[in-house]
Parts: sequence; structure tokens; C-alpha cells
Amino acid sequence: MAGVSMQTLNPPNKENMASLPVDTILDNSTTDFDLYIEVNNSLTLYGTSPYKWTKGELTRLLAVGHTTLYYFSADQPKVEVYKKLISIPKIDRSIPPLQRIQNITDTAAELMRILYDYPLTPASLSKGREIADEIVQCVGEDIACVGALGKLANHDYYTYYHSVRMSAYALAVALFLSEKDEERLRELSMGCLFHDIGKSRIELSVINKPGALTEREWQLMRKHPEFGFSMVEQSLLSVVPREVIMHHHERLDGSGYPHGLTEQELLGEVRIAAFADVFDALTSNRAYQVSRTRYEALDLIRFTMLNHLDKKAYRAMVEILGGEGKLKKE
Repeated sequence: MAGVSMQTLNPPNKENMASLPVDTILDNSTTDFDLYIEVNNSLTLYGTSPYKWTKGELTRLLAVGHTTLYYFSADQPKVEVYKKLISIPKIDRSIPPLQRIQNITDTAAELMRILYDYPLTPASLSKGREIADEIVQCVGEDIACVGALGKLANHDYYTYYHSVRMSAYALAVALFLSEKDEERLRELSMGCLFHDIGKSRIELSVINKPGALTEREWQLMRKHPEFGFSMVEQSLLSVVPREVIMHHHERLDGSGYPHGLTEQELLGEVRIAAFADVFDALTSNRAYQVSRTRYEALDLIRFTMLNHLDKKAYRAMVEILGGEGKLKKE
């Protein structure tokens, strides 16, 4: 039962439980393991998974003397994920967007590291939604802040930083094209943040391989959209992020994968995400390529890829990085 203690018919044995101090739980965080309190020397179910905490509730628990919560020892891996997630620093919105976007990329990279090391949980999705909100806020304040997205000298970090840069580029394009619905922008951001989550099922030695992939490795890599979709299938993610996860490698002429969809079959958000994915890949150091400048990447897209990618997204990025950086006026 969420937020209201109730006596369980068969109270768990405390020997099978571990403790979690109430004051270690953060306001607005999500725990995805059942939590119990001790009442009259017996453990009572307090909050079922997933559970969203508020500051007021945490204060009330401490005020009535409940300083400790208990969870089943078998849930220790989930607790470890939770502890890592709440250690990720909050974003300070008082920092100007040009500097803040860099803080956001570091924060999102920490989340990506956790996602590659641990199973996807409601708590990590909740943290992703929080970061998505910060990206929407930051890029919405100053669309030109995407020009401050830094490059990384070490290609091994590409896996962790790529998703947040892609999200920022996609949001800048969507805003330039006059998208104002914050929920749609948030869904686009979420889709970009989690678009490569399926790669967590592939060894990093394959992902970061410096040479050409073997046919078997390439076939495995091409499955990451389907791996990712299956990982979020039982989650509360809406249609847009699911579609971005599944179809960010589709191309407008039907030459992409995994389903060979064409322009008419792809959501507008997916077309923007696919463009942002390619653009960031071209401008990043990777195991098998040296990064291009943004302008070199835009030239390459113009002359060799424009039949595959969304032309409106391309033109928007040209304008955004061309020094104007302003939203279209109505």
C-alpha cells in the first residue's frame, strides 16, 4: 500500500531483511523495491514498488519516530542502483544555459554508466525523466546553448555522452521548427536519452571496437533497437520514446533498420531524433573515426545523406549553428 502503513497477513522475518535509513531517501526520488516499517516489533508493508517520495512524507516519518525502513535482502542490487542514482547531483538552473548544458551532459553520462552496469528500473527511468526536463528547460531558454556541447578526446566515453548530446540537438531542432508543447518535447528528450539502451546488452568491446566489425558483430549491433524496445516494453514510457528507441536507425528512403520504414511511416519526432543521432555521431571521436567539425558534418549530410534524413531537421541545424540561434517567429 503506497504511503499508508498496513499490517501484512504474514509479516516478513527480519532476518531476511536489510535496513535503509529514512534520512538517506531523497525528496522526489523513486524507490523500486518494497519497503517496510517496524510497528509493535513486527514489520509492516509501507510502500510498494515503485514508490515516489515527497519531502513532507519523509518529514512525517521521522517526526513519528520511524527512522529506518526495511527491504528484502534479495533486493540489494536495486537498492545499490537507487543509491547511485540519488548520488547524481541536481542541476542548478541559476547557471546560464551555455554552462548549464555542459553540467547536464556530465549528469546524464553518469546515468548512462549506471544503465550499462545495472538493469533498467523505474527509478532509473524516473531519473531519466528528471534529466529530460532539465534539457528541455535549458535548450528552451537558449537554443544556441547546443553550440557549447563539448567534444571528448577519448572515444570510450562516446557511449555515455552521445545520448544527451543527441537529445539537446533534437530539442533545438524541434524548438526551431516551432514545437511548443512541453510534454512532446519531454517525450522526444526521453526517447533520445534512452535510444541506445539496448546496447547495454552488447559487450563494450564490440561497441568500442577500433576496427571493422565482423558480420556476426554487425548483426548483433543492428539488434540494439529491438533489445532496447524489449527493455522498456513493460515500462510506463509513452509511444514517442518507444518509437525513438525502436526506429532511430530507420531512414526516409526505407534503407534503415530494423524494419525498413519510409518517411510516411515514421513519426516526426523519430525523424528529428534520427537526424540528431547521425549529426552527433559525425561530430564525435569514435573508435573507428576522427571527429569532424559541425560544418564538415553538415556538408557531408548535405551531399551524401540528405535523401536518407529529414531535410527540415537539416535546415534547422544549419540555421541554429549559423550564428542566429533564434526561434522562428510566429
